[in-house]
Amino acid sequence: MAHNELDPKQPLDSKAWEAINEFSLWLHAQHELADIQRGSLEHIKDIIPHRISMFDLVTMGKDGQTDYIDPISTTMDQAELDAYYQRYAAMDYTTWSFDLHAVNVYRDLDLVDVDRRDQTPIFREWMQPQGVYFGCSATLAAHGTPLGTVTLFREREAGDFTGFEMHILKELARHLSLRLGELYPRGFVVQARNISPIAALAEQVGINPREMEILQLMADGYTNKQMAESLFISESTVKKHVNAVYRKLGVSNRMGLVARLRDT
Repeated sequence: MAHNELDPKQPLDSKAWEAINEFSLWLHAQHELADIQRGSLEHIKDIIPHRISMFDLVTMGKDGQTDYIDPISTTMDQAELDAYYQRYAAMDYTTWSFDLHAVNVYRDLDLVDVDRRDQTPIFREWMQPQGVYFGCSATLAAHGTPLGTVTLFREREAGDFTGFEMHILKELARHLSLRLGELYPRGFVVQARNISPIAALAEQVGINPREMEILQLMADGYTNKQMAESLFISESTVKKHVNAVYRKLGVSNRMGLVARLRDT
């Protein structure tokens, strides 16, 4: 089967632009990260047919090491999602070709020969059992800061993702990158990794990226009102995240938080 050409200049029709615009309107009304991840996958499913998908976040350490965190899927079992990130992500034949610092889209078979791909553990042990053959990904970034990836897979009978579909995916990725860049202008946890004791504590107790931003701002002395203004969210949303941070750290107020951080 001839492989579809990936032409980023291939024009989109009015139906595609309508779907992209509807996605953008929905997206820019969202503030919660998990809602953005989950809702984006649901919207993309309606626009670009596929069987399974996942949406992770990306952090870059000072040493340049990439970490994929907080993955979400609406189409696969948690066990399969966990298996990918715990075992197969490190051997994924596509990740070595990604430029995570820019918005782009890739099809798996544009990056690796199909015969070689079909012999890889990730294909034989993870993709085949789930009935998928073709894959594609979008990298999300803002101002050179990596933010995440969205990955889609479909069965062999459906054919590979077309250039038209990849053009749509890139437009969706641009909107996602813009929104995530607005909500997280410094990226996910990157700034906290410069304060390694706090980062280690946050990872230990399961603090998520938004809570990490709240924690760092609290450590810097921000009030709830100042945090709301800085993060463009309501004070009630800030309070919800503050309470979640308190609960995970086992403290009940800011004095307890300061003492807990002092002990790290």
